[in-house]
Amino acid sequence: MKFDAESWMLERGRLGGLDCIVISPRAGSPKSLVVLCHGFGAPGSDLVNLAEELVPILAGESPAEASAPAFLFPEGLLDMSEDFGVEGPRAWWRINMARLAELTAAASFDEMRDEVPEGIAEASVALQSCIAHCLSEKQWESATVVLGGFSQGAMLAVQAAGAFDSSKLRGLILWSGALICESDWHAALAGRHGGLDVFQSHGTQDMILPISTGRALRGFLESESMSVDYIEFNGPHTISYESIEGAARLIDRVLQTSVE
Repeated sequence: MKFDAESWMLERGRLGGLDCIVISPRAGSPKSLVVLCHGFGAPGSDLVNLAEELVPILAGESPAEASAPAFLFPEGLLDMSEDFGVEGPRAWWRINMARLAELTAAASFDEMRDEVPEGIAEASVALQSCIAHCLSEKQWESATVVLGGFSQGAMLAVQAAGAFDSSKLRGLILWSGALICESDWHAALAGRHGGLDVFQSHGTQDMILPISTGRALRGFLESESMSVDYIEFNGPHTISYESIEGAARLIDRVLQTSVE
């Protein structure tokens, strides 16, 4: 599927209280909405260029086809400009970076896996509202949803998944995430999303959220009976090309089931 300005349109706006960017096919109504949430300290536009990388990998020749997706890139609730000393950084909730560095140095993350960060619930509600407003205002109510993100955005995607009906949520894309909120996530997800299609990737050289945190997340998702396509790549805290390819495979699978 090709990506070009004549076939796709980019819109900036505010939906459900969050500033966001929406990229959608000009022809027809999308069968799925792919929501990608940025990580801690990144600008709201951080993942937007991934649409240009994902679309050409998707099956099909034209976005006019019934299986074309739309993309939603929401901006985190918190303005982190003062913390970072520059304009633009956002976050979904505050992270104690000093403590995270201590845990990383000690390779001890067991205590983190059941922590519930202050602000994650509010961020999840805001994300859900943004998605609901997008589907409603664009008249895409019949579209299925793929939730995903990078790092903090990946963890937010899992948090928000617990609020979705299984008939609406069809997939998770988790780049460099970690297991947190284990008890809460289990209570929210148990028995609700068995068989959910998940793509997860993590770098073996990740010095921010080490590979053990990604493996713990994978184990948790599998314990919830989700179908996890998991890859590890030789790299740092980033989104590798094979991670983009894996996400495209998941989107293709969701699109195929959405048009059946």
